[in-house]
Amino acid sequence: MTEKQRFREILFEIELRKRKEVQKLLTENGLTPGQGQARILKYLEEHDGVTQREVADGCLLDVTTMSRVLDKLEKMGLIQRRRDLENRRSYRICLTEAGRQKSEQIQEGFRNLEERMCRGIPDEETKKLCAGLEKVLGNLRLQDSESVI
Repeated sequence: MTEKQRFREILFEIELRKRKEVQKLLTENGLTPGQGQARILKYLEEHDGVTQREVADGCLLDVTTMSRVLDKLEKMGLIQRRRDLENRRSYRICLTEAGRQKSEQIQEGFRNLEERMCRGIPDEETKKLCAGLEKVLGNLRLQDSESVI
């Protein structure tokens, strides 16, 4: 096995194990894995009172999918849709207090996961790992933008 193949295999296993941990975290907190609910709650913590389009763009989610996910979060009492006073056809998406609490629980879980993932790795080494992975991500983004042209 080449070092590049080993690198790919390591990234693959890390992603699988991380995904399993995240799914467990979300499920234990009453959220559905794979729908972007945690991402939406976090986004609304930082940008409360935005439009559905802004949430979709900020979370990199399809607007159609976003509508169904927001419906579910609203039924769970985690968000509210408030009519936009400037545009009667539009709504502003706001976190409820329960939504803020749920978001904080999820973010605490993510912080714990990050600590576990980085346990025993000095900060300087973590910085180097991040720099290398950012190059990998940049290469993949470049590939994506070239295939669109």
